[in-house]
Amino acid sequence: MTGEAVRELHIAGVLVQARAAAMARLRTSVAQLPGATLAQSADDGRLVVVVEHGSAQGVMDTLSALRDLPGVINVALVYQHAEPWDAMQQEMP
Repeated sequence: MTGEAVRELHIAGVLVQARAAAMARLRTSVAQLPGATLAQSADDGRLVVVVEHGSAQGVMDTLSALRDLPGVINVALVYQHAEPWDAMQQEMP
């Protein structure tokens, strides 16, 4: 081993529950968070967010940022997966 850090890709699925009145603003705010993509949303306050970062800490930082957005009631990490970056660049058979 050379002591080099292995570059990774962390992918997380997150369920966000928010006040319905805050949805318009949240759709914009979520899209502005680094590594966050709004996958689905419903007018009743439910959002599904996909988070991609190069570290677990980056995912956790985004979860904290989501919790801090005005109108958010709850943030739940539903799924998380990490792969070495090189493995994610290989073509699938």
